[in-house]
Amino acid sequence: MDDAPSAGRPDGGTVGRGGTFDDSPPSERGGARFERIDWEAVEGRRRPVRPERAVLAVGLVALTALVLYDRYVAGVYLVGTWNVTAVDWLFLLALVVLLAYGVVPAVRNRRSVFRVVRRLRSRPLAAASLSYLGLFFLAGLFGPGLLGSPTLDPGVQYLPPVGETVPASATSDCPGGITGEGFDRVCHGTGEYPLGTNHRGHTMGHLLVLGARTALYVSVVAVGLVVPLATLVGVAAATYGGIVDDLLMAYVDLQLSVPAILIYFVLMFYLGPSLFVLLVVFGLLSWGGIARLVRSEVLQRREEGYVLASRAAGASKGSVAKAHLLPNVTNTVVPAVFHLIPVLILTEAGIAFLGFEDAQAYSWGETIADGLGQTVSAGSPADRFHDLAITPLDVWWVSALPAASLALTLVAFKLAGDGIRDALDPRGER
Repeated sequence: MDDAPSAGRPDGGTVGRGGTFDDSPPSERGGARFERIDWEAVEGRRRPVRPERAVLAVGLVALTALVLYDRYVAGVYLVGTWNVTAVDWLFLLALVVLLAYGVVPAVRNRRSVFRVVRRLRSRPLAAASLSYLGLFFLAGLFGPGLLGSPTLDPGVQYLPPVGETVPASATSDCPGGITGEGFDRVCHGTGEYPLGTNHRGHTMGHLLVLGARTALYVSVVAVGLVVPLATLVGVAAATYGGIVDDLLMAYVDLQLSVPAILIYFVLMFYLGPSLFVLLVVFGLLSWGGIARLVRSEVLQRREEGYVLASRAAGASKGSVAKAHLLPNVTNTVVPAVFHLIPVLILTEAGIAFLGFEDAQAYSWGETIADGLGQTVSAGSPADRFHDLAITPLDVWWVSALPAASLALTLVAFKLAGDGIRDALDPRGER
C-alpha cells in the first residue's frame, strides 16, 4: 500500500502516506489546485452559542445599558470630553456589529488572516495604506474626545503654519512676529500653531482630527449597516430563489433607482441638517450593489461539489447557506466595501462643502468650504485706499490641509481594497 497515490482534500491539501496532511501552498506541490477552505471551522461540531452571536448579544446589552443610563441617570462620557450624542450611539452600534462579525471571525481564523497579512507584506502600497488607515481610525476615535471642541479665538485668526507667512492685515495678533514695512508686512508662523488657524481662530490640527472623526463615522456605520444587509439579502436571494429572489432583487432595483442623496435632502427639509440622518440614509440605502455581487457569487458557489454533496446528504438550504455559502462570500464583500467607503466619505464631504450638514460635525468638506469662501478686508472703511483683500490663496492652508487629508484617506481606502482583493484571491500564491 506504500505506492498508493495521495488522496485529495477539498481545501487544496493532500493526504500522504500515514495519513499526514500536506498544507504546503499549491505552487509547491503538484496536482489540482483548489481554493483553500477552513473545513475545521465549517464542519466543526455545533456549538450552543456561536462566539459572534455571544459578542453581539453582550455588546447590545451593554449599549442598551449605557443608553438608559445616559437618558435617566447622567450623561455618558466615553473618552475625555466625548459626550455621547445620537450619532455617537449609531456609531457605537455599528462598532459592535463590526466587532462581532469582523474582529471575532478574524481571531477565530487566525491562519487565514496571517496568510492574507503575508501576502499584503509583498504589496508595499497596500501595507502602507492599511497602516495609514490604522492611524486614521485611532485619531478619529480617540482624538476628538481628548482634544474636546475647538475654542473660538478671533484674535489669532489666519495664523500661517510654521515656515509660512501671511499678510499682517489678515490677523489681529501674530505670536510668530511681524516683519517688513507698509503693505509688505507679513506675519510668520509659530510652533504654538504648527498647522495654522482658520478665520475663527480654530487650530487646523484640531479641525483635521475632528474631520477624521466624521469620516470614521461614515466608514464604520457603512460597514456596520451595509455588510449585514447586503450579505443577508444576497445570500437569501441566491439560496432560496423563486419568489424570494424576485422580491429581494426587485427591492434592490428600486433602491438603486432612488438616490440616497435625494432622500437625505427631503428629510433635511423637515429635520434640518444632521449627520445622524445622513449616516442612516446612506447606510440603509447604499448596499444594493454589494447585494448583487454577493448574489452572483453565491449562484456560482451553490453548484460546487461540496455544496451539492451537502444537499444530497439531506442538509437544508439554510444550513448549506450558513455552513458552506456564507463563509465563501468574504472574498467578494470585503473588497467591495473598501471601494464603497471612499464614495460615501466623498459624498458626505461634498454635502458638507455645500453647507447641507450640521456645522458642529466639523467635516473636512466644511473646512474646505471655509477656506475657499472667506475673503478678509483689512483697513478702516473710511480709508478705502488702504483696503486690502486677503484671498483664499493667501490662506491656502485652511482649504489645502483638509483637502489633502480627504484625498489621502480616499486613496488609502482604494489601495487597501485592491490589496485585500488580491490577497484574498486563492490564486495569489501561484
